[in-house]
Amino acid sequence: MPAPVVGMIVPPAEGRVPPEARALYPDAVRFVARGLGLKALTMDDYAIAIERVAALARELRDDEGIDAISLMGTSLSFFRGGAYNDELVAIMEREAGVPATTMSNSIRDALNAVGARRVAVGTAYTDEINARLRGFLERSGFELASLTGMGLEAIQDILAVKEEQVTALALSAFEKAGGEADSIFVSCGGLPALHLANAIEPRTGVPVVASSTAGVWGAVRLLGGVDHPDALGALAAAGPLRARAAG
Repeated sequence: MPAPVVGMIVPPAEGRVPPEARALYPDAVRFVARGLGLKALTMDDYAIAIERVAALARELRDDEGIDAISLMGTSLSFFRGGAYNDELVAIMEREAGVPATTMSNSIRDALNAVGARRVAVGTAYTDEINARLRGFLERSGFELASLTGMGLEAIQDILAVKEEQVTALALSAFEKAGGEADSIFVSCGGLPALHLANAIEPRTGVPVVASSTAGVWGAVRLLGGVDHPDALGALAAAGPLRARAAG
């Protein structure tokens, strides 16, 4: 029986499947992708790129025979708030005819799954985008114990970030929380995070969620019945989602 197919709409123009997808689920799922052509993490560039979501969802449906679909960009899905994030899900489900999610939904669900409430947050973003993220997380029911950004905009600058820099970002966010954080979140799907849970969770004693890995986890969850790998750390062992109302 062929593996189920997850379609991914990704920010870079090249439309490559994120490396985290095949590394986490090498055999159980087949991943295919199309690119939006996002050039920078700015409000203007988001507004241009996001207009292609419907067309790419149809393309994935027609060319790849997908079983589920996800918009694999965190800030791309939260930049206009939660209602617009929900609208993007509805657009993809209508155009592709399969279950859909976004990376913002995936990180929200992952934080709920590990029982997060007060979150130490590290991001690739500028202050403007961090403010949008704060609003999305707070309206989703989380408190931010700290918020630290790298101030990056260009996609190529983000893709050049090394694992050790992401580790340092996560630890800095946790330290700035002053012992008040019960979890760590690293936001931006372009930041490498396959190593992060194993590198950080034993040192801090709290679960770690990252966009690039939680985004894949959230897309695969749409299929049901797939085991999640140990590289996800606490997220792999999390039981059913403990959803709670915002506020």
